[in-house]
Amino acid sequence: MKKNITGPVYDLTPAQDMIQFMLKYSFFHKQVTQIPESILTTKEIDFDVMKQALNIEIERNDCMRLRFFKEKGKIKQYFLDKYVIDDVPVLEFKTEEEQIATLTADAQTPIRMLKDETYRIKFFRSFDGRWGVYICVHHLVMDNSACFLFFNDLLAVYDHLKEGAPMPKPLGKYEDGIKKELAWIADPENLKREEKAYEEYITRDGEPTYMGIEGPKFLEAERKKKKDPNVKYVSLFDPIHDKAGFTKKVIPYEDSQKIIKFMDDNEVGGELLIQLAMRIFLSKINNHVLDSYFIPLCPRRRTLSEKRSGGTYAAPLPWRMVLKDEDTFMDAIHLLREQQMWAFRHMDYPYLEYRNLQRRVFNYGPASASSTMMFSWFPLEGDTMNNWDYEFVGYGIGRYVMVLYTFAMKDVKNGTIKVTYQHRTHFISVEDVDRFQDGVEQVLRIAVENPQITIGDLLDKLQVKE
Repeated sequence: MKKNITGPVYDLTPAQDMIQFMLKYSFFHKQVTQIPESILTTKEIDFDVMKQALNIEIERNDCMRLRFFKEKGKIKQYFLDKYVIDDVPVLEFKTEEEQIATLTADAQTPIRMLKDETYRIKFFRSFDGRWGVYICVHHLVMDNSACFLFFNDLLAVYDHLKEGAPMPKPLGKYEDGIKKELAWIADPENLKREEKAYEEYITRDGEPTYMGIEGPKFLEAERKKKKDPNVKYVSLFDPIHDKAGFTKKVIPYEDSQKIIKFMDDNEVGGELLIQLAMRIFLSKINNHVLDSYFIPLCPRRRTLSEKRSGGTYAAPLPWRMVLKDEDTFMDAIHLLREQQMWAFRHMDYPYLEYRNLQRRVFNYGPASASSTMMFSWFPLEGDTMNNWDYEFVGYGIGRYVMVLYTFAMKDVKNGTIKVTYQHRTHFISVEDVDRFQDGVEQVLRIAVENPQITIGDLLDKLQVKE
């Protein structure tokens, strides 16, 4: 056991366990369990004051004092009482290429989480004269919600120091969240109850069918290999072919504004709308199959304290939707919302338990799965970063544990919607992404103009880019 620990020691929570489990699907590249992000702003930053704000943030945000060690093969965690960063690198970039290359290189450098490194932070002057704050953090310490909270609270503390603004309200304690999560998992009745609910959910419509953004070729190959035309899964999860592209797409401004207006007018979140468009185009390029299965990443933060807490709560939840040709686009939105609400009601069931249950029920092997992608909608708005003007930037980590992770968000700087695909290039090419994104945008253009269009008619109108 690691020495000189004066406070409590905790096991990993189920959400954290899932992060560690991911390493089994990427043997040699530990950067797959970290999150590299930055914000850029036109507001001038005094980096000396920002360093003071950062150390205050470390005091306020207990996940930034989280440390890990290994005992008898298991990862354990504890909190430092105090931690101070003495020096923060300040970088100055002359060109966009230099900026992207430098920060991407850091993003792809593994964090040494068992050697007391849980994040790296850099301040920088952008090539275009803006100011930036970059963080690369281990996923055991923060999920994306925690990263957004970190940036927001850091800027609020900075405004307090620099401009005399009120100090932001205290943050929630991630340590309390760890205790709560571990207490839930320790009660076998919780697991028993949720296992029953999930088994009913995943068997209600039979085994799901894999639909890939690359089309049906992998499913057809699996059927040929197994000599069984009824196989519905693919075997793409392997620990070797983990090289990943980071392909960014932007929906044109005029189309984005129509989509955002539709979301506002109909009280439909981007998580539903963008995901539904993806599911519909998948049907177009996968032999008109109307049974789609994603694993959206859920923040899992219920209380105000949890929403104002760092740490990792997020976990993927299964959302399956079976449509009919006569359903309208709005019918499909309501159906997808029902899947969302079901998942939220049952979001405490650990993903690894669900994964094992699904494998038992459908007799999947270790490399087999039927989900298309993990999906996230980042709820970024104009006031997300303490009302600073900002641009949010993510960086490719070069490797990834699954075939495809897609995340989308509003670009508050440009008024557009951005969609980023982190995809294993051994299976999904940039051309596959280009074709898929083109189809998703077609769905959105048609549907926001005529939300009562039937799914069958919508599929007939779609064109597949060559």
